[in-house]
Amino acid sequence: MKEKNVKKKFRELDDISDTRKLFPMAESCVYLDSAHYAPYSLETKRRLREYIEKFTYTNDNLSVFNNSIMKRIRILAAKLINADESEIIITGSTTHGLNIFANGIRLSEGDCAAYADSEFPAIVYAWMNQEKLRGIRNIRIPSVNGVIKPEDVENVLRNNRVRVLTVSSVEFLGFRNDLAELKELCTRYGAYLVVDAIQSAGVVPMDVKKINPDFLAAGSQKWMMSPAGIGFSYIPERMKKVIEPTYVSTMSVKYNFENFLDYKLDFNEDGSAYENSTPNTLGMIGLESSLELFLKLGTDNIFRHIKKLLDVFAVGLSKRFVIESDMSEKHRSNILIFSCADKSKNAYVHKELEKQNIFIALREGFLRVSPHIFNNKKDIKALLGGLEKITL
Repeated sequence: MKEKNVKKKFRELDDISDTRKLFPMAESCVYLDSAHYAPYSLETKRRLREYIEKFTYTNDNLSVFNNSIMKRIRILAAKLINADESEIIITGSTTHGLNIFANGIRLSEGDCAAYADSEFPAIVYAWMNQEKLRGIRNIRIPSVNGVIKPEDVENVLRNNRVRVLTVSSVEFLGFRNDLAELKELCTRYGAYLVVDAIQSAGVVPMDVKKINPDFLAAGSQKWMMSPAGIGFSYIPERMKKVIEPTYVSTMSVKYNFENFLDYKLDFNEDGSAYENSTPNTLGMIGLESSLELFLKLGTDNIFRHIKKLLDVFAVGLSKRFVIESDMSEKHRSNILIFSCADKSKNAYVHKELEKQNIFIALREGFLRVSPHIFNNKKDIKALLGGLEKITL
């Protein structure tokens, strides 16, 4: 597709069924692993190429370009999660965002940070480091296949000096936490709720005004279909009083470029108080493209599309396999895990599917399927057919 046609197609796009044309990877293989990373769209490619051409052949002003795109991303990210523009921080990754909170939140030695005992390592290491640096005790909540029960969470909150509960909105094994319920528990016991949204941002509806988390972090390279090394976080106004900026740059303060030797540590009032001074420009270009796409399509529609594909898979799966995910409407997500009846054969099945040019993931011994907007029923049927070809 010619670049001028790509731009037109993107501008006129209004239905998920049309998005596949913007993702040529979808025709080169059966790719059902967006929980790992997702491909770029042709529109993202077009914008990246346009930027590289401009800054290769012209003397454009990079600072002006970066400031402009950062403002647009804050607006788009805020719309995506129903936040205010001033509450968005542009970060280098989900991990970066989580560490902004962990390093900056006012805690005392002996305070506790709680998380599931099967949480993604980015959460765990952020708090293990705080245990080393500040004596913040880590408490791991028992879980099964990434599932934590509200009663176990409440037991930990009630019986310990827990100041922070950190959870993934969607666990990497697919369980979707009830964030509103967890926030209610945190409020009852005086703990902050921190949300890792890397496995849900853009494809699972998120309304921070309803859920009221105390911090949220998301990244680009998975469901947000952007270059790695960019992300955004949400910091509500009330939390700016208790989260100290621990990384200070010229972007963080009221910086006067015309008199930059007049040093004043006067932090900005918005989320930029926590930002780095040299942003990932290529990453921001990709992120802006994806955010625009998600807002065009609507996260409700995207989530509905993904669930329909996973329903086709669940119904068509033979009795040689077992669905391991919680498929209840309350907890099902954009990710599904399943196993062979003999789980020890899962790794073999994963390799055999790759030989057929079908890509899913193997995580913690489970087979994991994670379709996106560019996938269709044809992909799911190809996966089901591929599984049937494998001799167990």
